[in-house]
Amino acid sequence: MAAPKSCVQCGKCLEVCPLFKVTGREELTPRAKFFLESLRSGEDPGEGLSEKDFKSLASLCLSCGRCAKNCPQSMSGPDMVSNLRAKSKGFIQTCWDLWLISPGLLWPMAAAASKLSPEVLPEPFGSARKRMQALFAKSPEPWVELSLQAKFEKRKVMLFKGCVGRFARTDWTAKAERIMDGMGLIRAEGGEFGCCGSSHGSAGLLGRQIEARAKNIKVWKDSGYPLLVTFCATCLKGLKEYTLDDFAGDEELLAKWNEALTPLSSLLLDAEPKLLDNAPVQVAYHQPCHAPENDTDLKLVALIAGERLRQIQNDLCCGFGGIMQLGAPELSKEVGLHSLEHLTKGMKPGGQIVSGCSACVIQLVTLVKDDYFASHWLDILK
Repeated sequence: MAAPKSCVQCGKCLEVCPLFKVTGREELTPRAKFFLESLRSGEDPGEGLSEKDFKSLASLCLSCGRCAKNCPQSMSGPDMVSNLRAKSKGFIQTCWDLWLISPGLLWPMAAAASKLSPEVLPEPFGSARKRMQALFAKSPEPWVELSLQAKFEKRKVMLFKGCVGRFARTDWTAKAERIMDGMGLIRAEGGEFGCCGSSHGSAGLLGRQIEARAKNIKVWKDSGYPLLVTFCATCLKGLKEYTLDDFAGDEELLAKWNEALTPLSSLLLDAEPKLLDNAPVQVAYHQPCHAPENDTDLKLVALIAGERLRQIQNDLCCGFGGIMQLGAPELSKEVGLHSLEHLTKGMKPGGQIVSGCSACVIQLVTLVKDDYFASHWLDILK
């Protein structure tokens, strides 16, 4: 990461920062965070801003990464915030760490507790209750059939399920595996992948991130370097961010890893879709902040939906923000509602919002009104 003092305060990050777009509060922008960091490291640290206030303000980041793409200096607000969080671990990080390392136990317990809680709760408990229910939400009825071609011969593959696909939405995993089987891919035997490490890294839990990466690399190597398929845009991004250090300096192995990373949707672009009678009249695609430049999820949804796909702006952040779910849930919700307002503007009741990121889907399902549906694109496949 570039040094904070290299920020030229040009304001290019303001053009793309979701927090600024929604709230208009410049103190939440990457430019402000870099400015505060440069002051703190100078002769007059913080100019009256306490260490507690600085850490509180600078930690308010959705980790979308849009600023880094728009910055002429290639500076990353999420990287700065991650390092800051790593230096100032507190109660919220401890809770987030526990949530990430014990999903098989805590996630079902939290979802069960949400069903027993009152229907109406004050914020942030109301949104938390809805989010727990969204984590294990029942899939909407599928409305398209894809004709799959057995185009692979003895190609070994492993599915990277991600935390949500492994511990909550196991129906996504089952459907993805059925798709891969239908294309003639052979499931490689081996251990079970863990978290991609992305959520650990953005929260400043860098030790956990290193452990997660090491585990996943070992599982992949022990399984014979198979094709590594995922259906979550954020997982794909997290896996692509593995560095040379994670591979002990082995450049050839890192290149092989990157070559193996494959979005599931990219394997389906030559399939022929058949829409069922219950297909919605309108479909909106929510493009995740972490979607790759060549977004094959979007291409697949466009292939399936055809003229039903609404042409909307695709620079909307869902507002999930990882650890911000605990630290600033009201900001997360505000950004999410802003996104939904644009996604559903002019949409007829019964329309469906589709995305390819597990976290985005959870956020959208949590906040969407009853007139519309929100789901992963896997949900629409029969």
